[in-house]
Amino acid sequence: MALFDVKNITKQQLQSLIDNKVFENKELEYKDYSFTNGKISDKQKDKFMKEVAAFANTNGGTIIIGMQEDENRLPIQLNGAGLSIKEFDNWLSSFRQLVLSRIRPHLHGIECIPVELSESNIAIVIYVPKSYARPHSFWDGNKDEFFMRYANGITYMDIDDLRKEFLYANSIQDKIRYFRRDRISMIAANECIGNLGDTAKIVFHIIPEWSFELGNQIDLLKLKNNTRFRPISASGWDYRYNADGYCIFSYDRETNLIKDYTQVFHNGIIEAVEIRLMSEHGAKRVYEWSQMQLACIGALVEYGNIMERLHIPKPWHILATILNAKDYVANFGWGELSLPVERDLVFSLDGVCTEDIQMKVALKPVFDSLSNAFGFEKSNAFE
Repeated sequence: MALFDVKNITKQQLQSLIDNKVFENKELEYKDYSFTNGKISDKQKDKFMKEVAAFANTNGGTIIIGMQEDENRLPIQLNGAGLSIKEFDNWLSSFRQLVLSRIRPHLHGIECIPVELSESNIAIVIYVPKSYARPHSFWDGNKDEFFMRYANGITYMDIDDLRKEFLYANSIQDKIRYFRRDRISMIAANECIGNLGDTAKIVFHIIPEWSFELGNQIDLLKLKNNTRFRPISASGWDYRYNADGYCIFSYDRETNLIKDYTQVFHNGIIEAVEIRLMSEHGAKRVYEWSQMQLACIGALVEYGNIMERLHIPKPWHILATILNAKDYVANFGWGELSLPVERDLVFSLDGVCTEDIQMKVALKPVFDSLSNAFGFEKSNAFE
């Protein structure tokens, strides 16, 4: 967790660390660096990047550049980083290039915030998130070294630490796969929100790696009156809390069959099921394929915006599954039909949304692979 609200840090908040004698700790580091011409010196580069990697490999934390400390690691003076606010962009470009070239795999989600101390001097607050792609190495051009954070410094990761983190990375993929499998089984058995019928349906999952960390949960109350949070195709909907979290849905009032729903789980995972566009346009015929894709993409992008506002960290994995799909065809062009789908269960390729890959870009492999299932070369929604 960030030490401050990273969007609203003030000089007074930094001074309060001195006034309140806040020691360096496992999640807080002071650096009395002064930069020349907006650049990080060669002497500082290696130590700096080792610190960043160590925070990412542990619990994340905050590095304050321009804070002097004493021999007991207490902050004593706010000296600043020797840059003006006008020079910050050059420094930030240099910093990001350094992270990109020295830390492997690439570390996402770092926030760098300038705090103006005077017209010619700023402090820089760097928030490093706990990474869900750990372990990250510091690469000096010849070899990889792995570090982790302890009480108020960094140390090399030993073989047991590395084994634990590599197993963690593998376990995240397993957890995503098992979650999807279990939910698809429940949806097929009508054990989720209500009776979904036995026609074709498309299921989307947005799965943050953050969601599998013990204790992570979101505030569901923030969803209740959000008018931008809606099922994929419904113009009106109901809502309810359930064992999994919070769900919005629409249904046919004569048959009571659910037509679409979007479930938000306590841990931030989103599941969206769309039936109306898949199955209500003729026998085994999907709604016009281009328009259907655009409707789904628009909804998924909005779900991503909502997840941003709920402060759910990336990366997010996006997956799609079509159930009961065998022999379904999609309309396209002037009433023309696609090839029929060859199987009942269609799994898309995965998309991954990160700080550097926006949701719509991450969705392209998902919809390309769904389009392939209908015989198309690729999705036409990204042209």
